[in-house]
Amino acid sequence: MINASTLSQAREALSNASEQNYSLQVQIANQSRKITELEREVQKLAPALSQAQQSLNAARQEIEALRSQLPDEATQRAFDELSQYLTAPSEVRSGLRIAA
Repeated sequence: MINASTLSQAREALSNASEQNYSLQVQIANQSRKITELEREVQKLAPALSQAQQSLNAARQEIEALRSQLPDEATQRAFDELSQYLTAPSEVRSGLRIAA
């Protein structure tokens, strides 16, 4: 049965629901603005990401090219021996020259 008390409770429930609905709409609008701002920021950062990836790929290619120029172990050993020979005292070097 509908009476004044039931109608007052219904009105209060509708008022509370309306306030909650408005609050949720405000929250959704705020979240929507934040999402839009984040999307813009991502769009701004996308070219920088692309440039960084290109630079990284170029650096990898350069590293691979430089690795092929590294001397092998035998070449390094020969260089070290030559360096030792050239830095040795002249008495040692002259004896080696005569022996050669």
